[in-house]
Amino acid sequence: MTDRKHWKHLYSEIVATEVCCGCSACIVACPHKVLDLRDFDPIQIDARSPFDNCIHGEEGCSLCAMACLRLDPKVDVIEGMVQGARRSPDRPEGEYRFMTLARAKDPRILERGQDGGAVTALLAHGLDTGTLDGAVVAAPSDDIPWLDEPKLVRSSDELIATAGSRYTYCATPLGLRKAAEAKLKNVALVGVSCESTATRNFAAEGIKRWTRNVKLIIGLMCCETFDYEAFMVGKVQDELGIDLDDITKVNVKGKVIVSIKMRKDDIEIPLKEARPLSNEWCHHCPDFAAEHADISCGGLGMEGWTMVLVRSERGEEYFNRVVEAGLLELRRAEEEPAALEVLDRLARKQRERVGPNDPHAAAAYPTQQLLEAARAGSSNGRGS
Repeated sequence: MTDRKHWKHLYSEIVATEVCCGCSACIVACPHKVLDLRDFDPIQIDARSPFDNCIHGEEGCSLCAMACLRLDPKVDVIEGMVQGARRSPDRPEGEYRFMTLARAKDPRILERGQDGGAVTALLAHGLDTGTLDGAVVAAPSDDIPWLDEPKLVRSSDELIATAGSRYTYCATPLGLRKAAEAKLKNVALVGVSCESTATRNFAAEGIKRWTRNVKLIIGLMCCETFDYEAFMVGKVQDELGIDLDDITKVNVKGKVIVSIKMRKDDIEIPLKEARPLSNEWCHHCPDFAAEHADISCGGLGMEGWTMVLVRSERGEEYFNRVVEAGLLELRRAEEEPAALEVLDRLARKQRERVGPNDPHAAAAYPTQQLLEAARAGSSNGRGS
């Protein structure tokens, strides 16, 4: 018991050092409901000091620390669960069974979905056929424009209403509690790289209370997410004078593209201006391609198509059912060489973000990766 890490370790090593990504895994795992999320930082409710250990931790509970994907995650176990083997150094995007381009055939999904709507089409099929009885997704906030919040959707109509990307962070795994409370048995979760790993880490650590019903994880490829106050409010609203309620779409294609109601031309923001407004924790993420998901998806600079990497046996079975139902149009990935180059470049670049000399490296890399990086002479590449 003395060797276990508890809340005080999680807070001092991860939260206080700004490595915490706000994924909410520790909050979801807590059986005593003494943790909450405030400004994307987990806090201990009613604690005199955030560094105080949880009283339940003193009695032996360490589930919050076990759940944390940045505090000694069981990456070896996770990769074995998903791919059956460790990632090859030749595949910085992670192991996969096959790669393809896809887009939805349903015009409703194409109109609202991001980059071809493949993710929405995949989930809609499961909800319509009963293969899934719920999906945990990031949905637009009812109160704050262009800010997401976790939502449990139960039908394809509910799902389509949430389609699209906002590029600000959402602690999507919090929605797993709602799915468990609703006693759903077959749930999908859609999340960026860190959230895919966090959800998988529950199973790797044997924490099954909230995740035993998760049957499919769809990961979203991600370089970074933007700080809502800094980017949407400070940059877009205050500096550029754009009313957030007038925005119809935000996309990233080598630049940030903001589409506005009643305006034919889009507002384009260079990435060099937007990247400094990203969330600090993203600088410690080594995983661009959501390699621990069953199915990983990303736009990669394309218009109207999604690059799909099918990784696990479960993901392959699910994807094939959707294709057989005639809901997806497919093309060979090789038909978009520029997108493949973007995938390789960004995956490699993100691996270099946290080198073995970074003080937070142990939280972002498993030990074996650190050793491999050290042998290869990697240096600290923090930042994007």
